Amino acid sequence: MGVKLQELVIKSKIDFSQLKGKIIAIDAPNIIFQLFNFAFKSKDSMKSNLMTDRTQRVISHLYGILYRINFYYSKSIFPIFCFDGRDSELKRIITKDQLNDFRFTQKMYESAIRAGQRYMARQIAMGKEFLWPNIILESKSLLGALGVPYIESPASAESQCAHLVKKRIVDYSNSQDFDSLLFGCPFTIQNLSKSLRRKQQGRWTYTKIEPMMINLQDNLKRLRINQFQLVDLAILIGTDYFQGIKGIGPKTALELIKKHHSIESIISHEGKKFNFNKLSHGLIQKIRKIFLLPEVLENEGVHGLLNWNPPNNVGVIELLCEDHNLNKERVQNNLDKLMDSYQKCRSFFKSNLKNPTIIQKSLDMFS
Repeated sequence: MGVKLQELVIKSKIDFSQLKGKIIAIDAPNIIFQLFNFAFKSKDSMKSNLMTDRTQRVISHLYGILYRINFYYSKSIFPIFCFDGRDSELKRIITKDQLNDFRFTQKMYESAIRAGQRYMARQIAMGKEFLWPNIILESKSLLGALGVPYIESPASAESQCAHLVKKRIVDYSNSQDFDSLLFGCPFTIQNLSKSLRRKQQGRWTYTKIEPMMINLQDNLKRLRINQFQLVDLAILIGTDYFQGIKGIGPKTALELIKKHHSIESIISHEGKKFNFNKLSHGLIQKIRKIFLLPEVLENEGVHGLLNWNPPNNVGVIELLCEDHNLNKERVQNNLDKLMDSYQKCRSFFKSNLKNPTIIQKSLDMFS
């Protein structure tokens, strides 16, 4: 869902030339979901907007990642993908053991494929216990085969991205959501896409987009609030961890925060106007801690992960063509383009790292 801050946040246009030579932390679940959704209708699919292969599994995210990595390299951008770790107990109602649920349905799927039960395999592949966990698992496998580093955060992918930017390990975070701001990300990039268009939710129409940058400090200064108050504002309007207070939208929340400075004060002074019964003191503290003191992989754990290697041609072909039966010629053509873009990107970084004005980014592969 993400917090709805679009009414309050000011963005500035950023050209791809300004991103050349930058390292960007990618909110992997957010971006992969965009790639997964950016697909054409398939008459052979139970869900008409999903691309599937002959094994009934969704493949749009795989093609999407292949194209997106080539795009990053072609713009002299090195990406590092961050994935969610465990779910917060507040974020969503989850089963007792998601991993075991996935493993169980994975075995059912494989059994249906071996038995030639195509319809059963499709039902399993489209089920909630299999579909998204399998997409994430395959995305990690493909990134590994493409030589692209990824981090499995102890908790939230967005909090990990924000941490990397705050510690100047990377230059920007890339996410379409605004939660990065709540985690204190100094610079967030949105609309980082080659197509420069986005599919409108629930419709087969697209809107024109362009890369935008969000500067957290500039926005806080303009709104005349601090980071702590931004989190309180988000709690009032609703986050992934709390549904929000009925009757309070972004503008009202901002007015209340400016007037009373904190949620506790707002509850004390505005309790007759709004229903705060579900917002206990303990819950407020838990949500604040998630955003202001997030669990992240610290610098020493990240350092060894920042290695961008050439694609493993055999590994990519095995995953995409042998496992998913994708067109080998098409995949190989895209791999050749990606290799060329990778080499040019690597050369660009290597030459620029000789410039003393460029900060060394732990790119040991260029030493």
